[in-house]
Amino acid sequence: KQWYQRRVPITAGAAKEAQAVILLITSAFFWLLSLLLSSLVWLAAYPIRKHLAFTLVFSVFFQELFRVLFILVVKQTDKALSRISRETTDLFHGPRYSIIAGLGYGSMSAMFMYVNVLAEASGPGTYFTPGNPTLPIFVSGALQASAMTGLHVCWSLLSAEGVEKRSWRILLSVLTSHMLVSSLTLLNEAGFSPLYSILCAYLALALTAAFTFNRFKGNIKPFFKIL
Repeated sequence: KQWYQRRVPITAGAAKEAQAVILLITSAFFWLLSLLLSSLVWLAAYPIRKHLAFTLVFSVFFQELFRVLFILVVKQTDKALSRISRETTDLFHGPRYSIIAGLGYGSMSAMFMYVNVLAEASGPGTYFTPGNPTLPIFVSGALQASAMTGLHVCWSLLSAEGVEKRSWRILLSVLTSHMLVSSLTLLNEAGFSPLYSILCAYLALALTAAFTFNRFKGNIKPFFKIL
């Protein structure tokens, strides 16, 4: 092995999958663009921006819009690279790039979901959720962020298939399920225990993952390739 492979194996491993790193970072950047556009709409809609339900609707819509835009950009990039290079890669084909894109999308989403919670971790005390005084807000926030990350992977897989087949039914089903899962946060605002929204989120994750798994004929090889 070369000296840099012995000293920095993580960097050397990432260099072998440079395209995967680019996809991961680019998908996270597209999620940030959706957040930026949502923030601009939130600032413009001054009279009703205090209502969480209104903010949730256009935020989810922009996230799914930029997810589809990212898929289209990847496909156009793949076509452009195939014209100028004879070397081919399977990264831009099949479900593998969708999984990587979903991880980037979900990781950035989870980071922003949890960063506000971590901001309160400096103390002086421990914060508990209003609906459940025995459940620390750090635990509930981490569980919700983890569920959303897994859901974003499934939604990216389904969205890529919807774009590939030009199926509005698949794309609308992704938008609807994203809207329903995000609406669970309204239960917390209403004073209910966050356990209800967490359980519903993981139930939605199990159902969506089972549907996605069945949709791709049980092909789990792409999941192991990205590990």
